[in-house]
Amino acid sequence: MTKVTYIEHSGFMLETETATFLFDYYAGTIPKADPHKPFLVFVSHKHHDHYNPEIFELIKQYPDIQYILSKDIPIKWQLSKYREQGISLEEHIHAMHKNMVQDIMLSHGKSLTIETLKSTDAGVAYLITDNGKLYYHAGDLNLWIWEGESKQYNDNMTNAYFRELDKLKDKKIDVAFVPLDPRQEKDAFSGMESFLQYTDSKCVFPMHFWGNFDIICRFLAKNSEYKGKIMPIEHTMQEFIFN
Repeated sequence: MTKVTYIEHSGFMLETETATFLFDYYAGTIPKADPHKPFLVFVSHKHHDHYNPEIFELIKQYPDIQYILSKDIPIKWQLSKYREQGISLEEHIHAMHKNMVQDIMLSHGKSLTIETLKSTDAGVAYLITDNGKLYYHAGDLNLWIWEGESKQYNDNMTNAYFRELDKLKDKKIDVAFVPLDPRQEKDAFSGMESFLQYTDSKCVFPMHFWGNFDIICRFLAKNSEYKGKIMPIEHTMQEFIFN
C-alpha cells in the first residue's frame, strides 16, 4: 500500500511499505509516521516556501531519519544548534547537487537510489528509485514562462526545461509531484502538459498552486485525457491511498 498526504503548497508525505518520504515541507501539520520505518526528508532548495528548519526537530521523534538536502540549504547554524543538544545532525545529512546519483543505505539493510536534476529556478529535482518503484518530486523545476519577461528569457527557460525533461523521457514514474502555478496565467499549464507528454507517469500530484485548488479542475477541463492520472487535490491534509 502507498499513501500520499498533501500537506501544503509543495509539501507532501509519501508512505510506502518500506519507508516514509517527506518532501519540501514549509508549513502545515506534518503527519505522524511509522517510527519503525526509515524516514527520509527531502528539501529541493532554500526558498522559504520549500524549506522550514523545523524539519530538523523530527530527529527527536524519528532517530532513523536521513535528510536529503540541496547544497544551497544553509545548515551550519543548525549543525551547531543540535550539537549543543548532544545530537550529531551531520551524520544524518546528505548534501545533493545537480546531476548527481547517490545510493542511500537504509536501516533495514536495503538501499535506494536518488538522482537529481537541475532546477530551472533554484536547487534540484529528485528522482528516487526504491523497492522497484520510481518517485519524482520536481521542486521548482518547471517551465517558468512569464508574460512580462523578454522573448530571450522565455526561450532560454524553455530550452532549459526540455533539457531536463529529456532525462525523464519515457521513464515509468509511479508517483510524481509537479508544479501547476496559477501565477503564470495563460502559460500555467505548459510545464505540466509537457511533463505528462514526456513521461509515462501513473499518478501525478499538482503542487505549487498557492492554495488555488481550482487550477486543478481547470487543467483537467482542458486536458480531460489525464483524468484518473492527475490527482484531484481539494484541501490540505488530504490523503490518497493506492494498492
